[in-house]
Amino acid sequence: MSRKVGRADEASEGQPNTRDSLYKLVVRALRAEILTGIYPIGTAIPSESQLVSRFGVSRHTIREALRQLRELGLVESRQGFGTVVTQPSGAQQHYVHRVDSISDLHDFGVESKYSADTAHIVKSDEALASRLGQEVGSSWLRIEGLRFAPGREDSLCEVEIFVASQFAGVGRLLGQRAGPVYSLIEMIYGEKIGEVDQTIRAIKLKSREESRLNVADDDTLVEIKRTYRLLDGTVAEVTFNRYLADSFSMSMNLKRVRG
Repeated sequence: MSRKVGRADEASEGQPNTRDSLYKLVVRALRAEILTGIYPIGTAIPSESQLVSRFGVSRHTIREALRQLRELGLVESRQGFGTVVTQPSGAQQHYVHRVDSISDLHDFGVESKYSADTAHIVKSDEALASRLGQEVGSSWLRIEGLRFAPGREDSLCEVEIFVASQFAGVGRLLGQRAGPVYSLIEMIYGEKIGEVDQTIRAIKLKSREESRLNVADDDTLVEIKRTYRLLDGTVAEVTFNRYLADSFSMSMNLKRVRG
């Protein structure tokens, strides 16, 4: 699960900024585990003593983290049971887009075929760091290519994938296994994707050389950016899928959540 915060950081825990950063790390880790079902609704999370041992922080920090989780409506204290994961409720109505797995986010099936033209390690300059939302100078395995539907010769979309350098070993399996790259990260490294951020936007091409698709100058593409985070918040992968605007469509169904 999450990495220990470390007792060494506890020496300055009396300083507000340090204490805040410690309890927020604990909140982030437990929140991700609750939302991904590691601790299902109605079950108890580990005791204060267990959390102190796991994260290597003080009991005060753990209690502050649990207080924050209660304010978020994720847990509640029950006598004789400890801290229990709760079902959010209340007068406020919420709508959800039902997603049963990360693969449901994808605009193509996992059976689609990915053809990688290039794969190499790059260091992010200011422009790339801005695109990825990451630090300048960070290292990534950059993969570029096209994705095809089974039995089709025309491409679904062009794909640009950036895998954090510590997971660059996935490059050895490109072309050997179908499915998205994040699943290779989980399989090879034993990690778990806990959160995916998705952004959809339209981009205008200046010339056809900017795309691997069969486009004309000044064509508009639809770009879907996804950032895959591990349970501890670490970014493992950032992908860009680009489609011709006139061939792209997206729909979703929202359902009211009853409290």
